[in-house]
Amino acid sequence: MTSNRAEPDAERLAAVQFDALKASLCGRGFLTVTSSEDGKPSLRVVNREASGYQEDITLAADDTGSWWSWDDRVAPTTDVEAAAFKIAYVLTPQAGG
Repeated sequence: MTSNRAEPDAERLAAVQFDALKASLCGRGFLTVTSSEDGKPSLRVVNREASGYQEDITLAADDTGSWWSWDDRVAPTTDVEAAAFKIAYVLTPQAGG
């Protein structure tokens, strides 16, 4: 019997990227709270300046990336800055809007 070594590596990479996403969002002034839904890491992101702007982001334990609560993909797992930018954009009230 052989073990699949790629799976733990993918999970480890996902955990590292999840921590990087949390750090990037905190650096942008957002509050983040981690949890787990159905074994998948989940991140509640809240705009500190407008608490009504919040979202639950899940991160797949493979290369498929982070996902909005409405099941659209935010960004690939490895593109932390793109994910942080998109999440911050969605959770920030637009001037004049």
